[in-house]
Amino acid sequence: MTRPVVALALVAVVALAGCSGGPSRVVAAGSPAAVDTAALDGTGYEYVGTTNRTLNTTVQSAISGDVQLDAERPVTATTPIATYRRGTDSGPALLLVATAPAVRPVENQPTVRNPLGTLSTADLVGYLQSTYAVESLTRGENATVRLLGNETVARTDTGVATYDGKSTRVVVTVASVRDGDEFVTVVAVAPRSVADHERVKRVVAGVTH
Repeated sequence: MTRPVVALALVAVVALAGCSGGPSRVVAAGSPAAVDTAALDGTGYEYVGTTNRTLNTTVQSAISGDVQLDAERPVTATTPIATYRRGTDSGPALLLVATAPAVRPVENQPTVRNPLGTLSTADLVGYLQSTYAVESLTRGENATVRLLGNETVARTDTGVATYDGKSTRVVVTVASVRDGDEFVTVVAVAPRSVADHERVKRVVAGVTH
């Protein structure tokens, strides 16, 4: 009675692995995104530059069928990061626009994953910039923003970070959308005393890719 099920499970596992060494690593890069200069007018944000960083991670996906399986695949993703900065008396407000390739945990399957989505919010902030070292974050409220023509949820967290050797209260906002074969993620980090959600929404709406 149990033999057909066991055989099916073995076939499925082999199909996911591809070989005894496990699934092949995906090596891919995103293409740069930016904020339209017109959207920056009056916001105080200025373009600092674009850098490339490489993230080594593993994306996962659950596959349902006759047998429930969890698939995972190693990824090396190069992400262009555009940095915008607004000076304030309490410290800089940063807006970071990163693009990562969409990755399929299982080849020839429709499910795709964002490599940056494997990071916690604190780790994502640390990956994208080095001005603020996040110590702790608490989940805050969600808001709706427009990013690349799509209405999407922006998650806002509050917490503590180290800046210039001192602890400061910060607000972190994260929004991400899929754009073709890539994911564009926007992260805003600012001292809590000068956080301006409307200003951030305007800049986010000006992202181009």
